[in-house]
Amino acid sequence: MSGIIKENASLFELMARAAELGESEGRVSAKRLSSRLGVHEPTAVKIVAGLDVMGVLGESGRRGFEFSGSGVAAQVRERAAEHGEDYLPLVEEAKKFAEVGYKGYIFGTLLPAIRIGTMYGSLSVLFLQRKMSVVYERAHEIYDIIAACGFFGGEDEINPGRRLMKLTFADYDKMYVRLEERQ
Repeated sequence: MSGIIKENASLFELMARAAELGESEGRVSAKRLSSRLGVHEPTAVKIVAGLDVMGVLGESGRRGFEFSGSGVAAQVRERAAEHGEDYLPLVEEAKKFAEVGYKGYIFGTLLPAIRIGTMYGSLSVLFLQRKMSVVYERAHEIYDIIAACGFFGGEDEINPGRRLMKLTFADYDKMYVRLEERQ
């Protein structure tokens, strides 16, 4: 992947700031996050997708999603401190990402990655890279979104370098159904 461009803040920080905006305004939309956080719209879409997977977004309307979480920003910042890495998300070409869109990102990238972690019980960036056949930077970005959502537990003692998944298959299925019903 040549010419990789990255945003200026980590996914954890961007998700925390997005949660703060959601808490103060009661709504979240990719377009608004893009301008308020100073990120490209595809990055804002990924942030909204992460918040939606976390379960803090309500019904969507013309002005975005209702934000129903409280204390989410603090939780994301705590997870960032535990995670320890300050990775910057990739910048997608807006025109190409528009073809994938919000729904495509959730159902084509984020949920399959979470499913892999649930199925194997743990994840690492390299493991995700191999299983999803993506470049390292993309795997790291997906991994960070999953970490910011709070789906990781402690270190996997059997597979060094991996983090245990907190989600059970039942949790994953409920999340999938919740997201699918809204579409």
